[in-house]
Amino acid sequence: MPALKRKLKGGVATVGTWVTINHPDVVDALSELPFDWLIFDMEHAPLEVSDIEVLMMPLRGCEMAPIVRVPWNDMVAIKRALDIGAEGILIPWVSTREEAEAAIKYVSYPPQGLRGFGPRRAVRYGFRSFLDYYSRFEPEERVVVIQIETARALENLEDILSVKGIDVAFIGPADLTVNLGIPLQYSHPMLIEAISKTLKACEKYNIAAGIHAFDVNQAKKYIEEGFRFISIEGDIGFIIRAAKDILKTLNRI
Repeated sequence: MPALKRKLKGGVATVGTWVTINHPDVVDALSELPFDWLIFDMEHAPLEVSDIEVLMMPLRGCEMAPIVRVPWNDMVAIKRALDIGAEGILIPWVSTREEAEAAIKYVSYPPQGLRGFGPRRAVRYGFRSFLDYYSRFEPEERVVVIQIETARALENLEDILSVKGIDVAFIGPADLTVNLGIPLQYSHPMLIEAISKTLKACEKYNIAAGIHAFDVNQAKKYIEEGFRFISIEGDIGFIIRAAKDILKTLNRI
């Protein structure tokens, strides 16, 4: 069982970050750090599946799991991300049980699901047995993350999380505040209540709760509260933050 799946099942808090820059040097450098996973963002970053296939290559041989956030809960996007070797899939905008069930079908081969045959890099171009991959990936290796980011998802939260096969319910704080009518008001009681509700529901269904943290102190707080899948910053954010700190030290800003 891969490290990320093992940690999530064991209740261990995991930390990762976002990849949005289309250059393997970024991933290669990040792979030297003890992140548990990297999310390659196809929803909001200018990355296509052919880009991500190359970007994931520096992670081969290390325990850092490559996760792809697909642009939508779409069967074709999901199977293409899995075929190039994604260990996990992050699916945005899951707001109903039906959408969660569809997501599980899209990541699963028949008879459980609808994923078509064609695992390219996922089976090391044929050097790994497909039957071995088929028998082990879905129950033992795959990580499915669904994103909770709408008021409708909060209303249907227990129905969504009762769907078998979900490993992580990930709160997108920015989208959630916008959809709740409180854009970017991260200390608003409505958001705090939504976070608490999601965490409690995850505990009930033995699903790892995930969330994006905007700074280290917030990340520590979420870990203490019981979140087990915490993202912090991202490649561009690291660059800008480091540059700002240097310029502040030099009294330039």
